[in-house]
Amino acid sequence: MYYTIRNKEILKIQPEERKDGEICVGFLTMNELLNCYEALGLAESAINDCMNDSTHFRNSIDVYDDFSFGIINIVNMMNVYEERDRIGFFIKRDMFILVQIADIDNSVREMIESSIGRFKNNATLEKVIFGVLERLLASGNKTLEITERSIIDMEQELVDGEIDTDLNRSIFDLKNQLSIQKNYYEQLILIGEELQENENDLFESDDLRYFKIFTDKAQRLSNSTQGLADSLVHLREALDAQLEYNLNSLMKVFTVVSTIFLPLTLIAGWYGMNFTHMPELASKYGYPSVIVLSLLVVVGCLIYFKRKKFF
Repeated sequence: MYYTIRNKEILKIQPEERKDGEICVGFLTMNELLNCYEALGLAESAINDCMNDSTHFRNSIDVYDDFSFGIINIVNMMNVYEERDRIGFFIKRDMFILVQIADIDNSVREMIESSIGRFKNNATLEKVIFGVLERLLASGNKTLEITERSIIDMEQELVDGEIDTDLNRSIFDLKNQLSIQKNYYEQLILIGEELQENENDLFESDDLRYFKIFTDKAQRLSNSTQGLADSLVHLREALDAQLEYNLNSLMKVFTVVSTIFLPLTLIAGWYGMNFTHMPELASKYGYPSVIVLSLLVVVGCLIYFKRKKFF
C-alpha cells in the first residue's frame, strides 16, 4: 500500500508510479520490506531489528544521519493484557514507511488508512506521521473514564462497608493495568520528544508543532494515569484502615466478654474449692445467691462499659 503527496494531496499509487522528489508514504508487510528495503535505501541493521524478538516490549526511536527508525508495540488500553500488535517505522526527508510486524486482527492497516485519510487534502509528511501517532492515543480518554468510574465504585463499596476478599485483588489488578498504561505513554512521549528534536533535520521547522501536540497529549494522559494510580494508593490505605478498624472492633468485643467473665471465673473458682467450713455450701440459699451475684456482676459490667462507650 503506497501513497504519495502531490500538491499537499495524498494519492494512492503503485510503487513504480512514484516520481522523484515526491513524498512517499507506505505500509508494508515484513516480507514486502525484505524484498524492497535496498531500493528504499533502508539500513539492513534496522531491518534486522524489526525481526528481533527483543523488540516485543520496545517502544523507541533510533536516529541516524539521514533517517530515523522506531518500533512501537501497540497497547490496547481496553485490555492491556492481550497480545500486542507491533509496527516498525522508517522516516526520511521524503518518505514515511510503516512496517506490519505483528497484526492479529488487521487493526493496524485500518489505523493507517484512517490516519492517512484524515489529512488527505492538506497533507504534509509531518501531518501524516502525527495522524498515525495520535491514533495510538485514541482510546486513552475513554479508558481513563472507565478506570475512574471503577475506582469510584470501589470507594462507594468501602464507604458502605461492603468489604469482600475480591476488593483488595481488584485494587492490585487495576494498579497493574495503570502501571502498564503509564509506561506505554512515557515511551510514546520519548518518541514524540525525539521527533521534536529533529536531530537529522528531516522535518520542516514550522510543522514540528504537530509532534509537540502529540507529546503534550501523551503527557496529559500519563499525568492522568498517574493521578488515578495515586487514588488507588489512597483507596488501599483506606481499605487497610477499615480492615484494621474492623479488627479492633472485634478485639474490643473479645476484651469486653473476657472482662465480664473474669470475675465470674473468680467466683466459680472460689466456690469450687469445696473446703469443709464454707457456710455457703450448707445453706439452702447458697446456690441461688451465687447465681444472683453472677448476674449482678454481669449487669454491672455491662452498665459500666456502656457508660464508657466501649460498645
